[in-house]
Amino acid sequence: MFRKIFTVIFVLIMIVLLTGVTQAQTTKKSGVKYPAFSITPLFGIQFPMGNVNNIYSPSWNAGVDLNLRLNRETAFFLGATYLAMPRKTDYVPAGPDASYVIIQAGPRYMFGGTQVKAMFFLEGGIGAYIFSQKEFTVAGTTTGTPATVIPSKSTTNFGVNAGIGVLIPLGTSMDFVVKSKVHYVMGGGDATTIIVANAGLNFMF
Repeated sequence: MFRKIFTVIFVLIMIVLLTGVTQAQTTKKSGVKYPAFSITPLFGIQFPMGNVNNIYSPSWNAGVDLNLRLNRETAFFLGATYLAMPRKTDYVPAGPDASYVIIQAGPRYMFGGTQVKAMFFLEGGIGAYIFSQKEFTVAGTTTGTPATVIPSKSTTNFGVNAGIGVLIPLGTSMDFVVKSKVHYVMGGGDATTIIVANAGLNFMF
């Protein structure tokens, strides 16, 4: 499954690059500098939903997006995000904290009037969701049962996501970005839904 996910992402990246070259050739005569590359460090908070919310608390996340803008309306992104998933202290039985590492890619569609500098966008992605649990020690009992160490583990599943955001220009080469997405992780018996909100700076090259 892991290899298949990255094969899909690799094919998507190649399509993006080939499309970008074609777009650059078709817009060169008009003076538009496409394709345009940018990098976006992001930081924010996520909210586990459903049964996952019973086990894990909302927490922080951080990541980075690499963006290829083909024209005024269309772009593609490749991103990596780390989601901290601390276990709720009142959840029984006690267990380890966890985390997600998300590697995703997908298209972005931007829209806005010519008189408005800010650009709203819709984006959707597919990718690998790597779930990791830390090592955890179950305390022994007063009756003589010894402590038990539960080893750390990691699983990878396929997931999809979609969301909305806005780009607010701060200059000729930097934007302020705010976005929110819903992530749907498949596999592992039960699907997992997480709402992620981010803000960051988009640096253009």
